[in-house]
Amino acid sequence: MLRFWFRERVFSVVKYCISPFIRFEVEFEEGISEKDLNKVKTIYALPDKSISELVALDKYTNKLNAPSPKEYFEETNLQRYIRLIPPKYNIGEQKIKRFLPQNLPEILTLEDDEVILVPVSFYWGIHPDKQRSFFKIVFSQSWAVSGSFKKFFRVLLHGRSLVIKFNKPFILSELKERDRTVEESSRLISRYLRALFRKTKKAAIGPDISHRRTLVRSLARDKVVREEIKVQSNGDLKRTRKLNKKAFKYANEICSDINYPIVRNLQRGLGWFWNKRYDGIQIQNLDKIKSIADENGLIYVPCHRSHIDYLAFSYILLEKGLMLPHVAAGNNMNLPILGTIGKGGGAFFMRRSFASNKLYSLIFFQYFKRLLQRGSSVEFFPEGGRSRSGFSLQARPGLLSMTIRSFASLSNENVKLIPIYIGYEKIIEGNSYLSELLGEQKKRESFLDVFKSIKDFRNFLGSVYINFGDPIDLKDFLESELGEKNYKINSPLDRPSWLKKATNNLGTEVMKGINESAVVTTSSLFSLSLLTETTQTLDSNSISKRIEMFIDLLKKNDDYKDVWLTEESPKKVIAKTEALGLINSQLIGGERVFRPTRNEAALLSFYQNNISHYYLLYSLICLSLKYVEKLSEEEIIRLTNLVYPFLQSDVYLPWKGEQINKVIAKNLKTLIKSGLIVKKDKGLLSKPEKNGKEYRDFWALSNISEPSIKRFYIVMSTLWKEEGTDVVELQQRCVAIANKLQQIEGWLYTEFSDASKFQFFITKLLEDRYIKENTSNKLSASRITQRVQKEFQQFFNQEFMHEVNQLNLRE
Repeated sequence: MLRFWFRERVFSVVKYCISPFIRFEVEFEEGISEKDLNKVKTIYALPDKSISELVALDKYTNKLNAPSPKEYFEETNLQRYIRLIPPKYNIGEQKIKRFLPQNLPEILTLEDDEVILVPVSFYWGIHPDKQRSFFKIVFSQSWAVSGSFKKFFRVLLHGRSLVIKFNKPFILSELKERDRTVEESSRLISRYLRALFRKTKKAAIGPDISHRRTLVRSLARDKVVREEIKVQSNGDLKRTRKLNKKAFKYANEICSDINYPIVRNLQRGLGWFWNKRYDGIQIQNLDKIKSIADENGLIYVPCHRSHIDYLAFSYILLEKGLMLPHVAAGNNMNLPILGTIGKGGGAFFMRRSFASNKLYSLIFFQYFKRLLQRGSSVEFFPEGGRSRSGFSLQARPGLLSMTIRSFASLSNENVKLIPIYIGYEKIIEGNSYLSELLGEQKKRESFLDVFKSIKDFRNFLGSVYINFGDPIDLKDFLESELGEKNYKINSPLDRPSWLKKATNNLGTEVMKGINESAVVTTSSLFSLSLLTETTQTLDSNSISKRIEMFIDLLKKNDDYKDVWLTEESPKKVIAKTEALGLINSQLIGGERVFRPTRNEAALLSFYQNNISHYYLLYSLICLSLKYVEKLSEEEIIRLTNLVYPFLQSDVYLPWKGEQINKVIAKNLKTLIKSGLIVKKDKGLLSKPEKNGKEYRDFWALSNISEPSIKRFYIVMSTLWKEEGTDVVELQQRCVAIANKLQQIEGWLYTEFSDASKFQFFITKLLEDRYIKENTSNKLSASRITQRVQKEFQQFFNQEFMHEVNQLNLRE
């Protein structure tokens, strides 16, 4: 009795002393709300024997007028909480001794089937905006065991940045059986709660990464790795020792080395950067990721536009209480000092190409597999390098194939890929992209490019936008791909026949998810409105109306009802773009006129290309009417459907098969209602009357898809004229013709400037059998393309086709 009285007095004194230091935010997991805390038979489960956490919970329940954990349960002398007690290592017995949770055995003896247990998690100091010193960072939440001293300073330093999370409750009787003793039931519930608290903590701050040395050694000594060393050494003891050292070196080179003080300091520094140099990071759809984070291994696959993509993404995950991901980075980023900081922040470095190095491949694969096995979050850029054109690039197969093989060799079936769009109102590398946007040869990736862009930090950079796409369940995807076939494999060396196709299709699904999540920013909307004008010159009134037209078309399209439109006021769109320094207006005849220089137009095209896919179908419909007087609705749908397959994979549009006819018809009706296509006699359709606003808007819309159709015509006309060329020669000839066309027309086509666009396009035409390749690797056009050759001419004017034919003859 005296002991109980003394304990209560201690609690009261501690509560009085530390309550002023505690401020908290409260989160409720799906399946629980504030109402559940008011139930009569509620008991709280706490993860640790911490008086400060008990004080915080007591403070919140008192504020809510809900039963306090310190209150007695019904007519017993038991308080309304149980606490897990950490195990201790018994030196004498050389084993770990575990303890039953405080109060749990006594509560189980009540044999009340209606007792509800509510697990409660506590996170101290996970908000970097409230951390102003290295000292605070040292005492923030981590996996290290916390003694009384550390807990005391944690309350002092982080008491005002506490998050209390209520997890989904369960009925206590569901976890106990009649034939079990109270002690057995207590141990079962204890194991369940430990697993739950560990999972929620891992989702918030990441897995326990305190055993990196052990991981490096285990990778170097992995069974599969040892077998490969045995094969390569061929019994030579000296070579075996050399390969063992090499394996350890590879493992040490690859593994990340997450260091929480580094992470928290980076978080603090990045908080300043995003809020001072940028207007902050805006996010959407994070809630649907939070709802699956506890139960799934997450692989984040964002688009890649800037070197600072991974900084923005890692920062926002930490800010929002999600696990820090392990980020795949090229080893060109593994520079002295910066490489150490990168590894401390979660980066693991990989060589650009290692297919020929079997030992390195095995160790990298085993490391990637371990990350998934441990439930770590992983992040990699499916496009490989940054897109300098603003278009989404083709997904590289390397890490996607490794993801599939790792998953197929594990028993874990809860892995989801999350496509993510990261967009900027102004990218810091804009000036360094100019040369490539203007058609010069692509430069090799280098981390030093960031330092070349530092001068842009002084300027206004606008906002950053991160939009989370719909998760792709890897199990569902593989089952859909393979049907009834078993996708499980036994070894990382296994490369089943279905792997290549599944990898390519997964890459397509990821890129579709990214494009569907693209954000319509002020700079992209302004750029699209200006650059689609034939003269690329508009006064302020005309561009305002053009912006309104593009916004209106987006809103009228049900397929794009969830598209994130950051600004709807044309005046604000124009003002923001000017403030970003992307263009300057000129005063001509009392009117503000926007007329970009060649460099400005090239850079604006980057932002235009971010969102042009949203308007591609509208554009194809207008293009089918551009060079003819009238067409029937059926003919427009047929012609649009004719060219759609050639462009679908290029911009990752989602519609297939019979879907597309309905979508085209729906888009056509929208254009008619908007006055951009006009109904004539006998049900025929035509473009608007010349010199009107609608006519200029119609022409602007058609200009969006015209470069893509021209690219197709350049490729096919080259083959139609002269068969018997190989892939490399065809690509080189097409790029040469495209560059000369730009010079002749005086129009900047960023699609022509990017040689990889032609490469990908030719590859897809081969895969879809629009182009045939014989045993001598010589190409020819398929019968399908030869049949539609005449109909494709309807999409171009005679001057363009004549110029392409002449250039083909010269080449």
